[in-house]
Amino acid sequence: MNNSIMKTLVLMLAVTITACNAPVEKEAAKEQEGAGFFTPVEGETYVVATDAVTDVWMNYIKAHNDGDIEAIMAMESDSISIETEDGNVMKGKDMHREGLSAWFEAESPQWNVYWAMPYKAVNGGQEWIIAGHEVTTTVDGKQNVELHMIDGQIEDGKIKQFYVYSKDVPAPPKMEADTEE
Repeated sequence: MNNSIMKTLVLMLAVTITACNAPVEKEAAKEQEGAGFFTPVEGETYVVATDAVTDVWMNYIKAHNDGDIEAIMAMESDSISIETEDGNVMKGKDMHREGLSAWFEAESPQWNVYWAMPYKAVNGGQEWIIAGHEVTTTVDGKQNVELHMIDGQIEDGKIKQFYVYSKDVPAPPKMEADTEE
């Protein structure tokens, strides 16, 4: 047998063996060892989720930066719930659309995501993302920057709910003048 026929037979045998022995998937999420806790759900722990969750969030933020309210609405569940940094709660797309429209017009917000971590509840299976954002708003030509941490739940590829926490960017430390004698 010549080498090319032998190589073809070996390749066909390898493909057949691989096809008949599909890779064994990891245990179901409930059997994964997680970390952390959530006191309202006894025994709940968390594992890292996939970057598919991160992709959903990053596309959502891009739509915000583009001011594309229709795209934002398409990425949300109908029953979206948003708890803002001041404790107000927006429920549903209509309320969110109204609030966003006013905010976009008044302050032209822009988000810069500087970190993100997708995670998944081991027992419940809910997928979440926690991400840090630098949010710049502009009012009367004056820019203001805040840091926002957002903890958001993604369900069926849509934003179901999120919580916003914010703080002002701290002023840089003042340097004492060098004194030389």
